Amino acid sequence: MIVAARGDLVREFANNENKITCDQEMQNDINICISRGRADFDVYVLQGYSPEEWEHATLVLRRTGYQINISHKDEVVIDEKYSPNLQTKIPNGRTTQFVLVSSGGVNLPFNTQGITEPNNEDNDVRLRDLIVLVMRTFQNKVALDAKRKGKA
Repeated sequence: MIVAARGDLVREFANNENKITCDQEMQNDINICISRGRADFDVYVLQGYSPEEWEHATLVLRRTGYQINISHKDEVVIDEKYSPNLQTKIPNGRTTQFVLVSSGGVNLPFNTQGITEPNNEDNDVRLRDLIVLVMRTFQNKVALDAKRKGKA
């Protein structure tokens, strides 16, 4: 994080620059998704510009890319490969939401609120974290494989 203090840029790091680790259950869930090479997650995706336009969808994360399917329409909204431009962001103050910035620069807001069973906010937040961490892990693996191929 870069912070402006009296005009000077100051760089600050979370956790004293130490890697932040997952609890064992979360790490196990991530490892299962990665070893399977695919993970399907129920989510809500914002369709349109009104905050009431959340639609139930399935976010499919695969080794090479991801897909978003709108549940009631049986419609694929996006199906693309991971790229260095793809980003996952977690907005401040929205504990169950994340935003996927596609390689084309399109912002796709997602929400896990009300998805989990038994439903509570802690479970919804864990689901959001699991989705983001699995997606970033798959994306990092694709980048690492591309780097290895470039050196071969």
